Amino acid sequence: MQSIEENLIRRRPSAVPILNNTSIHTANGEFQTPQNAVGRADETSHKVENSSYALQQQQQQNDQLPISKQPTISSTANESIEEGEKKQSIFLTFFGLQLALFLSALDGTIVATCLPRIGSDFNATSIVAWVATAYILTFDAFQPMFARLSDIFGRKWVLIFGIVVFLIGSLLCAVAKNMIWLIICRAIAGIGGAGIFSMVFIIVADIVPLEKRGNYQGLVNAVFALASVFGPLIGGSFTDYVTWRWNFYINLPIGAVALAVILFCLKLPVPKGSLRSKLKRIDYIGTILVLSAATLFLLAMNFGGQTFPWNHPGVVVPLVLVVVLIGVFIWVEHKVPEPLMPLRLFRNRSVSGVLASNWFFGITFFSVVYYLPVYFQIVRADTAMWSGIRLFPMQMLISCFSTGSGIFISKFGIYKPLMPLGLTLLTLATGLFALYDETTNFSEIYGTTVIAGAGLGFMFSSSIIAIQAAVDNKDIAIVTGLANFSRLLGGALGVAISSAVLNSTLAKTLPQRLPPPLVQQVLSNQEFVQHGLPAEYFDFAIHCFVDALKLNWYIMLAMSAVACIISFVVKNNSIKKESAPSNPDSAKASDNISSRKSSITTATGMAETGMLQAFPEIAQPDNIDDIEEVDNQQQHQRKRSIDEIYEHIPHQQLSKDK
Repeated sequence: MQSIEENLIRRRPSAVPILNNTSIHTANGEFQTPQNAVGRADETSHKVENSSYALQQQQQQNDQLPISKQPTISSTANESIEEGEKKQSIFLTFFGLQLALFLSALDGTIVATCLPRIGSDFNATSIVAWVATAYILTFDAFQPMFARLSDIFGRKWVLIFGIVVFLIGSLLCAVAKNMIWLIICRAIAGIGGAGIFSMVFIIVADIVPLEKRGNYQGLVNAVFALASVFGPLIGGSFTDYVTWRWNFYINLPIGAVALAVILFCLKLPVPKGSLRSKLKRIDYIGTILVLSAATLFLLAMNFGGQTFPWNHPGVVVPLVLVVVLIGVFIWVEHKVPEPLMPLRLFRNRSVSGVLASNWFFGITFFSVVYYLPVYFQIVRADTAMWSGIRLFPMQMLISCFSTGSGIFISKFGIYKPLMPLGLTLLTLATGLFALYDETTNFSEIYGTTVIAGAGLGFMFSSSIIAIQAAVDNKDIAIVTGLANFSRLLGGALGVAISSAVLNSTLAKTLPQRLPPPLVQQVLSNQEFVQHGLPAEYFDFAIHCFVDALKLNWYIMLAMSAVACIISFVVKNNSIKKESAPSNPDSAKASDNISSRKSSITTATGMAETGMLQAFPEIAQPDNIDDIEEVDNQQQHQRKRSIDEIYEHIPHQQLSKDK
């Protein structure tokens, strides 16, 4: 860059001082010879000779460059344009992440209100719960694996893989010809959903500092919560007015938009290494053991009390195998170099506390989402769409309190009280659900769902921040996957428990008044109660459903209370640790360096002041545009000068400061 005085001399030739014996008119009205003026400049420049040396050297280097490569004033405008483009890219990236997350979370609950219709269409109501459970199972079991794969292959490509698998699974579900086909394809969609869900939370943790993460995590959790409770409404609307198959077709265009946005806008580094070396790092045995144990556990939960008695080998054997597989998994994780779930993390009190509370929280949350619509449709004779509309107040409260909790955490750095508070409200609401009967006023129903929504909103935002604040940055991806894993596995268990409680209770109470053929019809198709059951049995059947649901809410009350008690063991770790100095010595060194930079800035400013005092007439611009140009040149040159001088500070002196 050319010096400031040279630029101004070129633009104002009349102000150029001729170095002869003629006089120059100065700002104070006096006349001085050029020699006197130069003398004043020399006297001032000697005072700041050391600091201005780097400035002169930089100017000479820039003057030797071709004109096309010299720094210009337009670089500031270019930087502003680049910054605007960067902000736009971040906005689009966040939009794409939220869109993908919405789809994966929506698919977990969108079938809640259409399960009775699906079971009736395929004449397989006895296994229709697996349409939901299959998705939750793979969605949950693959969370830790995708979290580890993102450390090996990079976040972006794992996310893209998840979206593609999810869309393929959704298409296959939409064209399913029988119940087994639908259940298998739901499991495939769940694998893709797991990749989407885990990557969104991990990518947000990567690009947002911990102290500001609450704001973003609040929005992410609000989207997840809204999708979870909007699912029944959307699913019910499609089921009533179009077909339940559109619950899966709708994913295709929205997922394609999310895929395009993420493919072109998400910019993240990819870990180096060959494909073979990356494949060797995967914990295959640990992943297989986790999938096997989770599947056997859920099979036992679905078989117990429905297909087989609880003491039947079909229930006992899977549970015994689960215990054996967990023991083998612990042994394997001690041996592999990069374990799927590093066991050292479980010795962290906060990590273990969040995982345990998430487990019981997931049991309650998914039971609420799946079995409140059953109450509305069977007991209150609502359509599938209206059963979703009844949950609208809870949806709004979840969104508001999740976002508000995130803002609160970012502003005050406190998250520990929010977990017990949210779980206390959820426990209270679950207890109130047990009071529902055939004549409960809808204002009371809306009031209890609002309490539940507030509790869920508090819990969603605080739990993920709590577990991320408890570990180092290198473990963020793993604990984020584990947090989702524990909550979703609890959710799968919650759906299985509620289904077992409802069906086993009805199987005991309905035969007291209903003929065996009618009992089998009610158990195989719950919609038969409102559409086909003879009037003389209707009131008794409704009363049996009310009693079965009450028992379910009593069990969920206990689960939520256990989650609340466990949440008190979580520590309130600092969320500003990423920016804090690691020790007092480093903080002192930072202060010394800042002080040195400040001194250099002052010295450079003195050098420029001396030059302007020597030639005040030259420094007087013609108009406001010239003033702005001079200011931009001075600011840009001062910054370059400071950096250049700072680079020449002896390393020995920096070491002494530290």
